[in-house]
Amino acid sequence: AAAPIAPADPGASRRVALILRQIDSLPTLPAVATRLLTLTASEESSAREVIELVSSDPPLTAKILSMCRRSNRGVREEAATIDKAVVLLGFNAVRNAVLSIKVFEVFQNRPKQADPSLAQDEAGQDAGLKPFDRVGFWRHSVAVAIAAELLARAGRGERNLPPHEAFVCGLLHDIGKLALDHILPRSYCRVIELTELNQGNISEFERRVIGLDHHTAGKRLAEQWQLPQIIHDCIWLHGSSYDTLPQLEHRRMIGLISLANLIVRNQHIGYSGNFVFKQEVEELCHALSLDGERVEQIRDELHAEFVRRSALLGLDEAPSEALLLASLQQANHALGKVNAALHRRTATAARQGQTLEAITHFHSNVESGRNVQDVMADVAASAASVFGAGYYAMIYHPGAIDQGEPDWLVCQYDQRCKPIRAQWIEPPPGVGDLAGMEPGEPAAMTLMAVLPWIADYLVESADLRRVRLLPLTCGWGTPAVLLHDRQTLPPWQQLVALTATWGAAVAAAGRHDAAKRLSEQLAETNLALADAQDRLLRQESMARLGEMAGGAAHEMNNPLAVISGRAQMLVEALPRDSDHHKSARLLVEQSQRLSDLITSLRLFTDPPKAVRRTTDVGSLIEKTIKKLRAELPSSLVTFPIGVTLKSKLPPVSVDPDQVAAALKELLLNALQSKPATMVQVTVRVDEDDRLLIFQVADDGIGMDGHTLSHAMDPFFSAKPAGRQVGMGLPRAQQLAAGHGGRVELRSAPGQGTVASLILALDSP
Repeated sequence: AAAPIAPADPGASRRVALILRQIDSLPTLPAVATRLLTLTASEESSAREVIELVSSDPPLTAKILSMCRRSNRGVREEAATIDKAVVLLGFNAVRNAVLSIKVFEVFQNRPKQADPSLAQDEAGQDAGLKPFDRVGFWRHSVAVAIAAELLARAGRGERNLPPHEAFVCGLLHDIGKLALDHILPRSYCRVIELTELNQGNISEFERRVIGLDHHTAGKRLAEQWQLPQIIHDCIWLHGSSYDTLPQLEHRRMIGLISLANLIVRNQHIGYSGNFVFKQEVEELCHALSLDGERVEQIRDELHAEFVRRSALLGLDEAPSEALLLASLQQANHALGKVNAALHRRTATAARQGQTLEAITHFHSNVESGRNVQDVMADVAASAASVFGAGYYAMIYHPGAIDQGEPDWLVCQYDQRCKPIRAQWIEPPPGVGDLAGMEPGEPAAMTLMAVLPWIADYLVESADLRRVRLLPLTCGWGTPAVLLHDRQTLPPWQQLVALTATWGAAVAAAGRHDAAKRLSEQLAETNLALADAQDRLLRQESMARLGEMAGGAAHEMNNPLAVISGRAQMLVEALPRDSDHHKSARLLVEQSQRLSDLITSLRLFTDPPKAVRRTTDVGSLIEKTIKKLRAELPSSLVTFPIGVTLKSKLPPVSVDPDQVAAALKELLLNALQSKPATMVQVTVRVDEDDRLLIFQVADDGIGMDGHTLSHAMDPFFSAKPAGRQVGMGLPRAQQLAAGHGGRVELRSAPGQGTVASLILALDSP
């Protein structure tokens, strides 16, 4: 597989600034070349100015005369002069030759690093890295210059396509590559290695490895050399799609350089370092309105013209046949690299297909709504299908999902990836959260800190030294870790896709479980809230009833006292056998009943305070039952009442009168339910909660749901109208509240009733 591309450094902007500063510090273009460019670009310049300029540089003069001799135009060495050379070669030939020679001289030697940061970064060159082919680069540049010049001539002498300018633009179009290699040779070797390995676009890898591409570096160098704007634009924008180029004055020249570059690369002349063809020759010819047949002729003539020009410049001594053979060899070599890259990409695609198939199969097996342990078992089975059979276990951390559970869940699986054990454990000291583990990196966590801690739980592993940990990370964190003993895993890209898929599934299941638990908690909270609201409504009703009862009792007490007193006087005065005597006695009884009712209502107006004193429970129950039987009508006296003390109860601190009154109401209610056998009283003390609990159970007719829900309401009675007042159980509830307690009922029709009087032994 192709080597992964290194991500940009965090300080990429600072590094780019250092590189641009190094470009600005490169030697400037010699004054002779700069002045010559200015002279030959002006229509007012003369041959004499060019001759004087070249003659001022003796080494340059010697090279120009050498070019004349190589041109085989009959110039004798003893008679050769610059005047004759300019006449024979022409302004443009001299201009192009001088510029080529001077640019070559600038980059002959590598300078020492001016910036310590870049010097440290570039210290030492790896022996395994392929260096930048400078000879091949110059061949490519000269070939592009020649092709551009020939194409410009084929443009029928258009004003914006002068051949001599086309040559210079073609010669310098890739000068940024030379500048980057000159400044950062080690990094640029890495760029070349990655480009050839991936058969990609060199500009892309320059930006990823260095931080900027040769287009930007070349433009910056052209600005530093103060070259004409047309050269700036060709260096910066060549290779861009012609349709996307802005409407610049030199737009056609930029397209011409792009076309020349494509032709030279197709002919495999020199070394460009680029393997991506963004445009086609025919498309560019059509966009530039160039004759396709003439372009084909230029392509056929290019090798021969390149050999002739290279010989003049002294760049290449190889004959044309050898150069053609070298081009063919380079083409075959490039074709071999393309085939190798295709094989690598095919293998990568096959692995990616296997990964995609595994992900698809995993998703098809994982049903929505499954719990975490089931999904983790699916993850283990999917891992076994990709990595191979072996040992697998999972660590799950709910706290990475909902921050609610600090412990880890460790699950182990057999050879068929069936769950065999699941256990909650405390996380290792210092490794309380899995979120810090990086995806796809088996060595990202400290094995020495985790494996020994969970070694006691991994009993199915044959050799703990072979166990590896693979974090399963998604956008929500790292909810789980896969433990396995596989030594070979898929490539990094495929591994990240798998771990992200598995991690997302585990995280989703964890959130589903958390939502389910939250839903259950909300349901319980809603029930508790409903109970609290019901109790609040009851309390509000009791408060309103108390206010009403207080006012009614105050207004009725005085008239009732008069009625009761006068009725008692009539009873004493009237003959006992008369009907008037019986009526007077009935008035006395009903007055007393009404007085008792008013007294009961006062419980809601001014609840009594418990006056606690040490009381023997057994004696209290005995006296209460005895008093009750004395007051019962004859129809209820026959029902037996049994008493059971769970243990020998010690004396307790309660208000005996209030407890007796409350217990009496519960017993009376039980006897009135017509028990089939008896009424049973059970008493016990809950020492943990400090409660005294009386239970009065009967096997009578019981209560339906409606009766049970309103049993504590004042004046409510399920018996026929006029039979009962309906204040017994509410009175018992108020008396229990004075002890910080309550009355609870459990009943069903035909199954009897259990009434519990629960009192706090400690003062509320």
